[in-house]
Amino acid sequence: MKLAGLDVVDLTVGDPDFSTPAHVKMAAVRAVEENFSHYTSLEGIPQLLDAIIEKFRRDNNLHFERGQILVSNGSKQSLYNVLLALCNPDDEVIIPAPHWVRYVPMVRLAGGKPTIVPTSSDNGFKMSAKQFRKAVNARTKVVIFNSPCNPTGVVYSKGEIEELADIVRETGIYVISDEIYEKILFDNAKHFSIGSIRQIKDQVITVNGISKTFAMTGWRIGYLGAATDVARAAAKVQKQTTSNANSIAQRAAVEALNGPQHDVEMMRIELQRRRDFVGEQFSKIAGLEFVKPKGAIYFFLSVEAFIGKHVNGTMMRNGEDICRFLLEEERVAVLPGTLLGDKNRARISFAVAWNDLQKGVDRLKNGFKKLSGAH
Repeated sequence: MKLAGLDVVDLTVGDPDFSTPAHVKMAAVRAVEENFSHYTSLEGIPQLLDAIIEKFRRDNNLHFERGQILVSNGSKQSLYNVLLALCNPDDEVIIPAPHWVRYVPMVRLAGGKPTIVPTSSDNGFKMSAKQFRKAVNARTKVVIFNSPCNPTGVVYSKGEIEELADIVRETGIYVISDEIYEKILFDNAKHFSIGSIRQIKDQVITVNGISKTFAMTGWRIGYLGAATDVARAAAKVQKQTTSNANSIAQRAAVEALNGPQHDVEMMRIELQRRRDFVGEQFSKIAGLEFVKPKGAIYFFLSVEAFIGKHVNGTMMRNGEDICRFLLEEERVAVLPGTLLGDKNRARISFAVAWNDLQKGVDRLKNGFKKLSGAH
């Protein structure tokens, strides 16, 4: 539609629209000028490994050595490396839903079987210890844990995580903790890393990256910290695919992690302003339900009230039909919840330019008003 010259507001992508901090960009420039453009060690350059170790210690109370860190081409590769390293054919991987769109395909590609644990707004979109215990069986190898969560924006408390950790300890399964949104928190919410619980630290693989925190999605630097045997197995996988991550981006990542963090807080404050704006506007739309996110960069909207409506001779059968209607009728793109584990919801990102966000919200309001008035 954009190629055809149509004015479409895209609210689908989790890509903060901010600039990479200037001091980080200058570190990359220096790396280029110094011809730092050859292969590095597979695991990552020593300076970056040390920066990640310090970051884990400082922010997460996690304690690793160099041999327990692996730098990859984005946190997505970090996640997939671990799944390929851990999962034998038909091993089960527990995934609370709603979930990030890539978890289920990754598990299947790795030969595993996704075990979906549904949550709802009634329980705050959080997997309870009771649900978790019921989902674990003899075939369970891994649970994927994501807090702050994409797409719901929920943040698990320390107490809630400790309850889940008790089951991890009892069953001996692994946890892949996806913490990519840890710095994007609102309303005084606190991030707690499950890997900091001493009794299960060797069962937890903590995955993070520089993409969301520093607005560096295109730089493609992710990393993990894990027990030595798991980190080495993940490195073996990466050796057969991409080898080392981009050398220039690694140098920039060192500066991002070690340098001033002022830009990170400024971005968080601006994102909270946008979240508050979107929440206020959506609260005025009759029939639209949502849980106000405590973290990450998304609203996960219930569109169930509009299912069954007829517009322009077409019945809205599910959330995907409503997303298509919003795209075609209002020229605003949102992500269907079918891809995220809930067919009656839709995800919108508020990490887009302020003018586009305002325009997109206005178009959504117009679209939902039309749906409300339909029969």
